[in-house]
Amino acid sequence: MSGSSAAGEDIVQHLSSNSNPSSSKLAKLEARMAGKAVSAPSSPPHHPMAAPASAPAISFMDQEELPETSSSDDDNCEEFLIQKNTLKRPRSPDGDNISALGNFEGSSNEAAKILDVTDTRPSLDNSNRKKQGRGRGRAGTGRGRGSKTVDQPRLTLISSAVVTNGQLDKLTNKEPQSSVQLGHDDRAALQEELSMLHGKVAFLEEELSKSRQDATNYHQLSDRVAKELKDLKDHDQQMRSKQMKVLSDLLIAVSKAERQEARMRIRQESFRLGNVGVMRAGTIISEIWEDGQAIKDLNSHLKSLLETKETIERHRKSLKKRQSDKGDGSDAETSMSEEDIVLQDEICKSRLTSIKREEEQYMRERDRYELEKGRLIREMKRLRDEDGSRFNNFQILHHRYALLNLLGKGGFSEVYKAFDLVEYKYVACKLHGLNAQWSEEKKQSYIRHAIREYNIHKTLVHPNIVRLWDIFEIDHNTFCTVLEYCSGKDLDAVLKATPILPEKEARIIIVQIFQGLVYLNKRGQKIIHYDLKPGNVLFDEVGVAKVTDFGLSKIVEDDVGSQGMELTSQGAGTYWYLPPECFDLSKTPFISSKVDVWSAGVMFYQMLYGRRPFGHDQTQERILREDTIINARRVEFPSKPAVSNEAKDLIRRCLTYNQSERPDVLTITQDHYLSYAKK
Repeated sequence: MSGSSAAGEDIVQHLSSNSNPSSSKLAKLEARMAGKAVSAPSSPPHHPMAAPASAPAISFMDQEELPETSSSDDDNCEEFLIQKNTLKRPRSPDGDNISALGNFEGSSNEAAKILDVTDTRPSLDNSNRKKQGRGRGRAGTGRGRGSKTVDQPRLTLISSAVVTNGQLDKLTNKEPQSSVQLGHDDRAALQEELSMLHGKVAFLEEELSKSRQDATNYHQLSDRVAKELKDLKDHDQQMRSKQMKVLSDLLIAVSKAERQEARMRIRQESFRLGNVGVMRAGTIISEIWEDGQAIKDLNSHLKSLLETKETIERHRKSLKKRQSDKGDGSDAETSMSEEDIVLQDEICKSRLTSIKREEEQYMRERDRYELEKGRLIREMKRLRDEDGSRFNNFQILHHRYALLNLLGKGGFSEVYKAFDLVEYKYVACKLHGLNAQWSEEKKQSYIRHAIREYNIHKTLVHPNIVRLWDIFEIDHNTFCTVLEYCSGKDLDAVLKATPILPEKEARIIIVQIFQGLVYLNKRGQKIIHYDLKPGNVLFDEVGVAKVTDFGLSKIVEDDVGSQGMELTSQGAGTYWYLPPECFDLSKTPFISSKVDVWSAGVMFYQMLYGRRPFGHDQTQERILREDTIINARRVEFPSKPAVSNEAKDLIRRCLTYNQSERPDVLTITQDHYLSYAKK
């Protein structure tokens, strides 16, 4: 079987190739001869299965019956000798010859089918071969002596192919039973292989069906998952909307309660401390402050003490007069003894001392009332601004920022406490409003200014600088910047409540301010704040100081020299905290971080002494008119309160009049007073 399989593989490979048309023609001719030998009516029913081994060739018909071969059969003058088989096959004793003949017929037919499939050359090739082979004569005439030797391998190949396909035309020395068994085994092998192929096809079809079913299931599962995902997203969106609604409702309820409490507290404090009244003078209506009952009572006590003091002073004068009259000897009956006069005078002195102590106590209480009155006035102004704001109805901006209560109002902006419904944290929303009466040019200038501030502020990340989170447009004339919320007061409110801070507290505040300034001056692009003042220093819930409001900030370009950059916005800023070079109108001033050093020195002085070093009681207009800052060549320190020499030296360095001699931010922070490192 192994030899038959190898021969079968050779003939299949040979027949599947169309590269040799002569071999294909011979194979086809041999198959046709085999078919005639099997199907001829003159064939006996019983014939021998094998031929003697000495037979040199296999022949199915006489040489005279061979047709003329084409040129492809004899391209190299080759000659194929196919002789007639004259040997009779012996009858199989067990009658298996009939089955062998059947196997032979089946195998012959299968081989003929294979050969017919492989013979796919067009008729044009056959006609070409006939033209090329004209004049060469018959293939079996023995032309060319070497043809038999040359054709021997091809004849052997053809004989092997016939045996492989179950044909009995190749005569061997094997027994008849072996030949029949060989054909039967080949057929069984083919049937087994066919069955295997059918099995594989069925298996593959089953796998394909399973794959298609799996694909259908996967598509259905994918659609179901996509639908569930969409439902989950919709549900999540609905839940987020409900959550935002519930959260905003709670925040609004708390804010409303805070507003009611603030207004109730205002009414109570107004009764105690005073209220704003309206006074009409002709056609002019002005607001005046009317003191409350507590201040009225306090003033009444002070007035009473003043009257008592005046009475005692008059009594003392009368005692002195009596003493002088006694010396003259007049009115001796009504005169008092020397001892009584001295006693009465001591009583008056003691009472005056007591009145002075009470006066001081009442004066301290009145100062406290004044501070409370200042807070009350600011709160009343805030509530009035909140009532007049168009954003006081708890709006949700940008689908995430729930506005709560107004924190304060400036020239062109309002700052609201808000809650971020996405990040779940409190923020400060600064609402910038453009005046509808402004020209389009002024509006664009304001917008450019705000965008510039945003571009500067958005990149700043430092513990002592207020963070800027977001910016967006509300309408054509309004946009919003979202800032870090600081729940504490600003430094201005702290100083109004406590004008003089202990040096220890003032030092820690100024150190934090300078740390923020150092960060601004160590970046790739240095920044000059230019508007440092107590109102732009905020405190968070734990007391950390943070610098804010970069509206007037300047970006120092890389090509700026040592003298600084040009000041193009001369006249802007808060005059009490600006250095002298900013007021020089004779030339275009150059500024650097030394501007912020001067401003920090002014704030430190104010925290320690309760007043600004220059122009404390003057308005900005007066400061500009009288050149107060330009003439501020030397700083004076009051005798009280007591301040360390290190703090005074730091203030002197910060308030150095000459700009070239004044240290910049990075230099002044090397001062050991601004460091808490252990020495």
